[in-house]
Amino acid sequence: MSRDGSAGRSFGWPSLDAAWATVAVLVPVTVTFFSRTLAIDLAYQMRAGELMLSSHRLLETDPFTFTRFGEPWLNEQWGAQVLLGALYRAGGWPLIDLSRGLLVGVIVALLYLACRARGVGARTASLLTIAGWLVGIEIINQLRPQLFAFVLFALCVWALATRHGHPWRIWIVPASVVPWVDIHGSFPLTVVLLCFAWLEDRGTDRGLARRSLLAAAASIALTFVNPYGPRVWTYVWDLSTHPIVSRQVAEWGPPSIHTWTGRFFFASLLAIAVWLARRGRPTGWVPLIELGTFAVLSLLAIRGVAWWGLYAPVVVAGLIADGKPARAVAPSSEDLPDRSPINAVIIAALALVACVGFASLTGTDPNTGAPAMLTLAPEQLIEAVRANVPPGTHVFASELQASWTEFSAPEFPLAVDPRIEIFPQEIWDDYFVVSTGREGWQDVLNRWNVDALILHPDQDSGLLAVIGRDPTWRLVADSDDGSVYVRTAQ
Repeated sequence: MSRDGSAGRSFGWPSLDAAWATVAVLVPVTVTFFSRTLAIDLAYQMRAGELMLSSHRLLETDPFTFTRFGEPWLNEQWGAQVLLGALYRAGGWPLIDLSRGLLVGVIVALLYLACRARGVGARTASLLTIAGWLVGIEIINQLRPQLFAFVLFALCVWALATRHGHPWRIWIVPASVVPWVDIHGSFPLTVVLLCFAWLEDRGTDRGLARRSLLAAAASIALTFVNPYGPRVWTYVWDLSTHPIVSRQVAEWGPPSIHTWTGRFFFASLLAIAVWLARRGRPTGWVPLIELGTFAVLSLLAIRGVAWWGLYAPVVVAGLIADGKPARAVAPSSEDLPDRSPINAVIIAALALVACVGFASLTGTDPNTGAPAMLTLAPEQLIEAVRANVPPGTHVFASELQASWTEFSAPEFPLAVDPRIEIFPQEIWDDYFVVSTGREGWQDVLNRWNVDALILHPDQDSGLLAVIGRDPTWRLVADSDDGSVYVRTAQ
């Protein structure tokens, strides 16, 4: 009932702020549902998770390849693997895809709330959230262990953005380290975020600044609470400095204007630089350090662009609002002149389109035989292998296609897979001799006792150019996704 006693004057209609918040969340979720995800960093993780769920034991040796079978494997991402395996067991690929959209929704919702907490209005927070997500869209929308880390990162960013009104939320950051250290190697970012909070508060709220330092110390200590102890730190260092990783995996190379992620990143960097130069007042050195740190992370490796996209909007929001916190108490419904059925239509339309997007990628892709939500999942090529060689046959699969092969056909041990860091240099040297078709490729396959090949048209173009002239190998399947060759009978 309204103040004059009439009922229903503002009944039910959402506010414009609610519509903007919905846009910030459902636009990324909808785009996620309409886009496919790569199998390369997902499928083998799910298989590993299923193995651990079945055995009730941590995977500590390699179960997938014939080149490293039984050798030690520092499986730092085991927590994410168990989560993915459990989701697949509970609901198959539909639940996997639904979880991807929900995780993206949680990430952008926390980013939106963090921007609001820094003092900007709903429209500005929504636009900043969309911009940040768009910068990292090619990375954030992919389902893999890093997506769980993005959720924890966004949670920490929100907790620290609201710490002045709720000081206890600082402790959410070290608490997040406990799962994070078993999910993804980006867990040191918790310490970075807490150091930023200390820099912001040291001159204005020394009590809060001390709490940030204590939380940072606790975060460092909690990184050792994992099955591998301090070795997770050496894992992070070895992975980030591995020469094959930076050469073989595009995401570990610097951003380039030749990719959409690189273009979005450099455009956002330029936009922020121009805005800071033209805003008419000096910018404090702490925001510049924060932006500069994540900019450098992005310049070192394109996968770092996602962290920039999830943090830079919050810094910009604080600068727009001059650090003034958002109003803690929301106005009552009578004070909101922007309640309208149009807002309800916008919200309902976005929700409907998101549902359509989710439905569009259910089922099986007729071209590949794999789930429609996946790319780099050549199920039809694997069926060709099954039809021509017995289980246990050593298979050479392109590194891009190995992950799906390990998930769909674990009966075929492979030479290498996306866990690039676990294979010594000599194995990768042999792999590149084969994939490029250089002299000696037949000798490597003979030494490895390989009787079947699953070749990607781009990654194995050198071998595909010469193998047709070798009578030792017979083509049994060919498609846009690749080719399958098996050894001819001797």
